[in-house]
Amino acid sequence: MQKVVLYIAASIDGFIARKNGDLDWLDNLPNPDQIDHGYKDFLATVGTIIMGRATYEKLLSFGLDWMYADKNTYVVTHNKNYVVNTPATFVLAENLPEFIQKTLQTTTKDIWLVGGGELVSYFVQHQLLDRIILSVIPVTLGEGVPLFPQKTLETNWQLTHVEHFKSTGVVGLTYDKK
Repeated sequence: MQKVVLYIAASIDGFIARKNGDLDWLDNLPNPDQIDHGYKDFLATVGTIIMGRATYEKLLSFGLDWMYADKNTYVVTHNKNYVVNTPATFVLAENLPEFIQKTLQTTTKDIWLVGGGELVSYFVQHQLLDRIILSVIPVTLGEGVPLFPQKTLETNWQLTHVEHFKSTGVVGLTYDKK
């Protein structure tokens, strides 16, 4: 069955970005073997991508070609007039739970919740998240955007997979909702 999956990296102290949204700390991770920590395999399971507006704008700021042109991407925002300018990208400004249910019924692949933190909290609060794949990066940031910046619904998760990437020190944790 298709799932809504949060696939995200966080520092040891629980931040997914610096206070200003920067992700430079991810680029600073020594990666002598150039491993992708399971990203390519994960991406093959995804048919739909959902992200918040700030995350979308951060990805655009990298100045790269849009890396998700082969998947429908939805940018969640309160602004119905928000304009997206990347291929196969759409604005999602209302009825998020209804959209998720319809998409799960019509797709053969998972939905990837990219971020950011407010949207992650919303998905947990509204019981829309089925799986969390968390890459714990061996760095402490001290402050930043927390993985769960808002009060979330108490939810029980079961650890279903652990992977240690020795050359980078990253630990991949997979949790499924009980």
